[in-house]
Amino acid sequence: MKKKWCMLPIILSLLLIVLVSPVSASGTELMTLFSIRITVVENGVEYEWEYDSPSQYEYEQGERVIKGDEAKEKMENILRVLNLDEQEDVNHYVQRLKESQFPELDRIDIRFMNGEGKLYTWVWES
Repeated sequence: MKKKWCMLPIILSLLLIVLVSPVSASGTELMTLFSIRITVVENGVEYEWEYDSPSQYEYEQGERVIKGDEAKEKMENILRVLNLDEQEDVNHYVQRLKESQFPELDRIDIRFMNGEGKLYTWVWES
């Protein structure tokens, strides 16, 4: 029983390290984020990617909703395109999206909250 209690500080320390590590949002680093929402509108069609820690994924394209592993893959793909950085200018995200799969982009809205509860937001409309 004492061994279990001795491990508790180690586990809590590791959890704390993960939660306060620098935030970046590439596909392989989703676990450092608490929540992320990305909305893209092109030609009247709305695309939305959502992630909530620890493992809830959702992707919407118009009326179609996808959850689970396929939604996770869609989230990882859009994060590779965006390469989110909390210091980045929204115009760079617009450029990346237009060059990748949304050449007639009308609007974007990106919001993510890191493990410290800090919210970062980028919004752009043509």
